Amino acid sequence: MKKILLLFFCFFVVYLLCFLFLDYYFNKQYSINNIPLGETFDAAVVFYDSFDTSGNPDKESMRRLSLAVDLYHKGIIKSLIFVGGWRPSKKFTGSQLLAQEAIAHGVNPAHIFIDNRSRDTIHNWNEAKKIIAKNRFTRILLISSPFHLFRLKHLIANNNDVKIFYGTYNKTNTFPHKSFWDNVIDYNYHMISFVTYLLLPSEWYQFFIEKIRK
Repeated sequence: MKKILLLFFCFFVVYLLCFLFLDYYFNKQYSINNIPLGETFDAAVVFYDSFDTSGNPDKESMRRLSLAVDLYHKGIIKSLIFVGGWRPSKKFTGSQLLAQEAIAHGVNPAHIFIDNRSRDTIHNWNEAKKIIAKNRFTRILLISSPFHLFRLKHLIANNNDVKIFYGTYNKTNTFPHKSFWDNVIDYNYHMISFVTYLLLPSEWYQFFIEKIRK
């Protein structure tokens, strides 16, 4: 019994140290503060996270939206591309809900583009690329959580003449507030998703996504 407890304790310590290091590293690497002053983008791709228990965008989705709207009003980004949140069982998508919130916060509807077909990171990006190509955007900022941006950076292939930048909110002053527990949940979800994607055949991975996100 003591050996089992010791192993469990060692596992927990290693897990905690990995989390603390990666949380610090990714927040620093993808911080929006890394964007040079005067830098502007044709558009930002805002990735929808999930729904809350009431069917509204969850807090993580709203954090990403808050950063995007702030950058839009500062003139750093010219257009917003909302992707993700499609569920066959719903008559609307998460991306549509975020677009409505953006309009309510003063974003010109003419500067908003919406994906209504994707429900996972890979397809989020595939749909975003179609919008980017159609509108001939060449400078793109991807907005999401730090751990999600890590996944994106390793999933996105060569994009020809499109320059991709990554930006995440400052977790100490973002709205809604992001707690330590929120960070732990985000870490677990994206690390498990990333490893699952690497290990499973693409057909299996997509099968599980379709079953989970109905």
